[in-house]
Amino acid sequence: MRKNNYVLMLAAALIAATPAAARDVTVQVDAASGPWRVDLNSDLMPYGIGDAKPPVVVPFDIGGGVIAIIPSGTTAIPGRADVPPIGLENDAVDDKEVKKKRYPSFYAPKLLYPSYRHALVAAFVDDKGVVVGRPFIVGKGIRVPIPENTAGLALGFNDISFKGNTGALSVIVVIPD
Repeated sequence: MRKNNYVLMLAAALIAATPAAARDVTVQVDAASGPWRVDLNSDLMPYGIGDAKPPVVVPFDIGGGVIAIIPSGTTAIPGRADVPPIGLENDAVDDKEVKKKRYPSFYAPKLLYPSYRHALVAAFVDDKGVVVGRPFIVGKGIRVPIPENTAGLALGFNDISFKGNTGALSVIVVIPD
């Protein structure tokens, strides 16, 4: 009887340790990309001076579950080369405004600060590109729950001016099936 219980507990532990099926999507996020389309979200979440390229959107058709975002590489901004996904660690911009223009991190939960200039930012979007929930800083990598009514993940950078930003980050997005 004890042996059967041990076998059942071992089987349950192995099943629990086995990751659920998932698919990896790798994208290149251009350093001049904003984290969401301002034209679709301008009433609630304007940012920058309007020179950002559109975000990179990873589409999916699931609601719920947890998504993992794993960036790698570096980009460059005017005057600074080799900027990592976390951004410029000596330049926290959090909810800062410059000449009445906001960084995208202005809309991120304050609990996640500090938010650095030119950090990788993500936002869940619906099928029209409207932000669902609040955007967040990806940093070196993050796992987050997927809100209901989400059709994709938009990726871009925490900047006010995107002119002169060069390079791209490689980002792996692990989407649960």
